[in-house]
Amino acid sequence: MSVITKIITELAYMLWNIYWGLALGFILSSLIRAFISTESISSKLGKNSVASVGLSTLFGAISSSCSYAAASMARALMIKGATWSNAVSFMVASTNLVFEIFIVIVSLLGWAFFGGEVIGGLFFIIISAILISWFFPAKVKQEAVVHIAESEGKKSGDPHAHHHMESSCCHHEMKMDDENTHKDGAGFLAKLKTASGHYYMDVTMVGKDILIGLVVAAFLMVLVPEAFWKSLFLSGNSALPHFLVLSWNAIIGIVIAIFAFVCSVGNIVMAAVLWQGGISFGGVIAFILSDLVTIPMLMVFRNYYGNKTMWYLLIILVVSIFFTSLFLDYTFAALHWIPKAHTGGMQMSGEHFSWNYQTWLNLFFIPVSLIYFYWGRKSMK
Repeated sequence: MSVITKIITELAYMLWNIYWGLALGFILSSLIRAFISTESISSKLGKNSVASVGLSTLFGAISSSCSYAAASMARALMIKGATWSNAVSFMVASTNLVFEIFIVIVSLLGWAFFGGEVIGGLFFIIISAILISWFFPAKVKQEAVVHIAESEGKKSGDPHAHHHMESSCCHHEMKMDDENTHKDGAGFLAKLKTASGHYYMDVTMVGKDILIGLVVAAFLMVLVPEAFWKSLFLSGNSALPHFLVLSWNAIIGIVIAIFAFVCSVGNIVMAAVLWQGGISFGGVIAFILSDLVTIPMLMVFRNYYGNKTMWYLLIILVVSIFFTSLFLDYTFAALHWIPKAHTGGMQMSGEHFSWNYQTWLNLFFIPVSLIYFYWGRKSMK
């Protein structure tokens, strides 16, 4: 079998392996956002407190899973008076604590990583909220506010057209939510139509990142030898202190994510490849959580808030992810929750396709998701 054939085969297998989970997750997310009003939540994010961070996390978890849309909505919340801690909590939750992420993690990595994602995501939110409240200078916050005000006044000639497209799409979603919320006597079908619109926009925004993640993962699985991964992640190294090995894995996970240009669910596919290659448990979660510090996302932060704010956000988020990774490694090891073998659903195998529950789920969700997608596209016109 040629290299190209192997890559195409792995790509097709990965897509088949995650399709039903993606479809189910995106459908559930769209239904929750259409049937549950977020208006009352967004009005209570103007102060730093445990309750407001909790509401921000809840609001994020029932919102978009696209990093760009999450950043845009967080910015919109800040314009309406939300604090920085609450805005960041919202972004972390909306990209890491959503249904489609959970389903794909369980499918590709297993339940231990589901627990790591939930506990790690919440720990990440707490640490980042604390660091922002302690170390985010008031002067930088004020400069960001000025930058937001200035960018709001510019309606043309912006070189970041892609990010504004995401922003306008996100604001369209918020408008849909408002119309759906205030429409007297809005029935089930009207809300379902709104949900299909959310689904259409989610798939449109996130689909490219997922495809990039699948393609990159397929290339890595076929072309990169196992020895390279083991050397990179210091697998089996007994000469160095365990703390240094875990710290190195966390740092490598973050660095790979920053330069991988992949966000959202596409990260999970690549995370499965890294886990098979020998990265630590915490390193996997560090890689997944780093979708908010990829180079494209940093450019979004710079466009929204200015250079200084971008660098402060990068440092605070990276430090938070690093400590989250170490916390998970030591906590899950103490509880014996870390899988003993570096295996998962993305292992290369001669027999990928078989007639099982996954086949039945895909045969159901493929037509349902396509019908739902085209209905959503029609509802947007």
